[in-house]
Order: sequence, then structure tokens, then C-alpha cells
Amino acid sequence: MALDDDAAIQRLLSSTRQFQRDFDRAQEDLGALTVQGTAGGGAVRATVDSKGVLAAVTIAPFAADPGNARGLADLIVSAYHDARQTLTARREERFRPLLESINSELGRGISG
Repeated sequence: MALDDDAAIQRLLSSTRQFQRDFDRAQEDLGALTVQGTAGGGAVRATVDSKGVLAAVTIAPFAADPGNARGLADLIVSAYHDARQTLTARREERFRPLLESINSELGRGISG
């Protein structure tokens, strides 16, 4: 990369601006995201928001056995973890192309 190459610097600035727009759009898209996780074959469903905060828990009537409170608690925790894993996967899916794009730009150099 030649720092005295005006065209190369302009390409870098253009790529950087485009990356910033794409990154901002991705963050906005993910900001409205909610995902669900399940446990016990769907007996418990946990919903988390884009920050990973538990927003709701739904428990099927057959899973709400008062004599098995510990088992129900385990299902709730498992459903929450499932939802968090789903959230992480969705984030990675959304940001991976952006990271690959910037890596490609850096890999071929500014003058390429």
C-alpha cells in the first residue's frame, strides 16, 4: 500500500464508509431481534431480546407439575440457554459477511 497513492486512499475511505453503513444497518436489524429457545420437547419456551435478556417464559401445563419444581427450573434454564445460543448464531450470521468483506479488503491491500 502506497500512502502517497491518492486513488488507493480514496478506495480505502470509500470502503470504510460502506463498511460503517453496513455495520450500522446490521446493528439496527439485530436491535429489534427476539429469539426463542425450547427445552423438554417444547414444554418450556424462553424468549430473549437482542441483548440476551429474558423477556418471556411459556410453560406447557403438563410441565408445571408442583412435585417437580426442580425439573421445571432445569427446563427453564435449558430453554434460556438454547435461546442465547440461537441469538449468538443469528448475530454471527449477520456479522460474518461484514467481517469477511473487511478481511477481503485488507487482504488484497488498498491498491488492489
